[in-house]
Amino acid sequence: MSLLKKFLFVLVCIVNMQVPATAEPIPVFVSIVPQKYFVERIGGELVKVEVMVNPGESPATFNPNPKKMSRLSQAKLYFSIGVPFETVWIDRIRSIHPDLQFVPLHDKTGKLSETVHGHDSHHSHGTGDPHIWTSPARVKVMAQKIRDTLTHLKPDREKFFEDNLQAFTSDLDSLDKDIRSILARSDNRRFMVFHPAWSYFAKDYGLEQVAIEEEGKEPGARALQTIIQKGKKLEIKVIFVQKQFSRSIAEKIAKMIGATVREMDPLAEDYLENMRRTAKAISGALQ
Repeated sequence: MSLLKKFLFVLVCIVNMQVPATAEPIPVFVSIVPQKYFVERIGGELVKVEVMVNPGESPATFNPNPKKMSRLSQAKLYFSIGVPFETVWIDRIRSIHPDLQFVPLHDKTGKLSETVHGHDSHHSHGTGDPHIWTSPARVKVMAQKIRDTLTHLKPDREKFFEDNLQAFTSDLDSLDKDIRSILARSDNRRFMVFHPAWSYFAKDYGLEQVAIEEEGKEPGARALQTIIQKGKKLEIKVIFVQKQFSRSIAEKIAKMIGATVREMDPLAEDYLENMRRTAKAISGALQ
């Protein structure tokens, strides 16, 4: 019996040693904060997500520091989303960390080109507006890809990922209904922004985004005059700005047209509530 007990003890020890390895969460990197929320909704406690661009930083001008670059060596997955800094840095990251698996979330979501934003919108990113996550419909496509990727790594947890996807999809459907209901309170379909980050939101919900920024640059004197005239003609009451950009030009225009400046952040982590807040802010501006 003592030999059997010894055998069972060794077996228990081996099993216990193996449990933490299988229970270890998948180390994941993402480019922006909203992605962290998406990946955590699908992966739950089975993922550990780190973000490249911290709150308050701009994905257009971001440069990762050496500490962040070294943290990438511990990651298994990198979910990219098509923001500007990736153009330069993803190739560099690949060369430094060849074992890191890159999964693009923006390749099947139908990216808008420069010309689709509406004739008043201009965007600084050569391939069009990268802010695809402002469309809940496109986030649903991303969520499916996240589910597929995590299931491939942990096939034994397929049901867990699928259940989480269904719950998140249901929340996104509710969000879409809420946004449509909120925006239905207003007849006017235009809103003014400094940086045109809401092209996908505008397209999904039949709105027109009027941008101050022209091809990534602050407007010159002539362009500024045109924007002021347009703002007055359209009776714009609110100009939306991001905390990652200067407010000074927006405040100058607001003063000239009798509007107020309000912050609206497409990079906030509390995705569902942030999108509802955005709809309410635009709806209030449209009344």
